[in-house]
Amino acid sequence: MMMKTENFEAICSDGIKLKGTLIIPTNPKAVIQFNCGTATKKEFYLPFLTFLAENGYLCCLWNYRGSEKSDDLKNNYYKFSDYGTKDMSAIKTFLENRFPKLPFLFIGHSVGGQQIGFIENLDNVKGTINIAVSSGYYSNMPFAYRMKAYFFFYVFSPISVLISGFVNSKPYGLMENLPKEVVFEWRDWLEKENYFFDEKFYGKTVPNGNFKNFKFPIHVYYSVDDTISNSKNTKAFWRNVKSEKGITFSALTPTEFGLKKIDHFGYFRKNMKNHLWKDIVNKLDKFLD
Repeated sequence: MMMKTENFEAICSDGIKLKGTLIIPTNPKAVIQFNCGTATKKEFYLPFLTFLAENGYLCCLWNYRGSEKSDDLKNNYYKFSDYGTKDMSAIKTFLENRFPKLPFLFIGHSVGGQQIGFIENLDNVKGTINIAVSSGYYSNMPFAYRMKAYFFFYVFSPISVLISGFVNSKPYGLMENLPKEVVFEWRDWLEKENYFFDEKFYGKTVPNGNFKNFKFPIHVYYSVDDTISNSKNTKAFWRNVKSEKGITFSALTPTEFGLKKIDHFGYFRKNMKNHLWKDIVNKLDKFLD
């Protein structure tokens, strides 16, 4: 299938500019807003989205605020919840204005699915695919990974902020660099099994959003070996969400794909192309029926 790519900018309600790329096939059947995981290079997802475009879906790949090389991470007060309340909303508005006649779909990885409910206008959404979307409660993580998380959030990050003014994690191979308030709000949510649905945050530091009244079908993929989005954390998040069109789940095991592990990022590796990716296309097609 013939397709082209196109770079774009979208402007948030607070004036922040976001950059992204459109992958546009000939005669697309729908537009997909793909929301990345936290501190993950958007290019990591490009093979997956190219596959979706080859199957007729116009795909939008973009970066959250504070993710561009040119962004000033030291002198800003971006919050983690800005990703949903401001950034995802701005991208959706851009796509609706650019492609008003196309059906609208979401695919979210990790935070990219968690915060869709913070978007105010979801009336035209036909369905969402959520991949490794869950709570991130420390106590539900394997012990070794939990210790790494504690170190990152309670030792490395505060020291890095004191030295650099932001969380300078990229040089150490941990993840992309992040603004301090993004990490500190994220850390607060991870302390609660219900994540931002906990009474400490929900309706107080974050809006209630649309989590209790989604009007489109939702499908959630998670892997049993995912150190973060395991069965316990997946249940902890989705028990707080309701959709009148239903929420369904697929629990993946590495062995069914001939793999040793999937964990939190393996869903998007090319060895999933002939199995998981095809299944996702089938589900997207059904959303449009």
